[in-house]
Amino acid sequence: MNYDTFFKIFITLHAIGGFISLIAGTISVIAPKGNVWHKKSGMVFYYGMLTAGISGIVASLLPDHNNPFLFVVGLFSVYLVLSGYRALRFKKIKEASELRDDKIISWSMLFIGLAMIVYGALSLLSGSSMGWILIIFGGIGVLNAVGDIRAMRDIASLRKKYLRLHIGKITGGYIAAFTAFFVTNQVLPALLSWLLPTIFGVLFIGYWLRKTKPRKKTTTETL
Repeated sequence: MNYDTFFKIFITLHAIGGFISLIAGTISVIAPKGNVWHKKSGMVFYYGMLTAGISGIVASLLPDHNNPFLFVVGLFSVYLVLSGYRALRFKKIKEASELRDDKIISWSMLFIGLAMIVYGALSLLSGSSMGWILIIFGGIGVLNAVGDIRAMRDIASLRKKYLRLHIGKITGGYIAAFTAFFVTNQVLPALLSWLLPTIFGVLFIGYWLRKTKPRKKTTTETL
């Protein structure tokens, strides 16, 4: 069977979804948090990233078209935007049973992340420097998954963290979109194209997490 036609269809969907995500994601980042532009562009970004991620994963697994780059970006795109969008639900969570699907997503990411680290190490032993990419992104996936699993153990705390979890994951998806753009268009040398968007993205996430950190009540406020 010739898989070229299927590959062209899915890679086209991947490109369209990624392009829409970059535009919608940029609008969502610039727009004031919580207003109508932020919400509407955020939803377009969410569905665009799901389209880009899922189609990228399918395209990367087709016979004669195996592509580790597409698989990694697609996987992280789906995981980050899906868990980031679902984090908005945490504000109203009352029972642990409501987190079943979220736990499945996090545990799946944990095992896949570990597999990426192992595969990356084997790639390094075989002489491929791109093994570092798999190790780094696999490590990021594992850390995110472990953080999610721990957070879901305390429902009361989870309700308070919902916005921080949403911001961190959705921004991570935005970083994945930019990383794909940099790598595909060879904006910078290979390793820099992979890592530079992540470095700036981590700084951006850190800024917003500090900004949304709950203030401790002062002695005067508690009296």
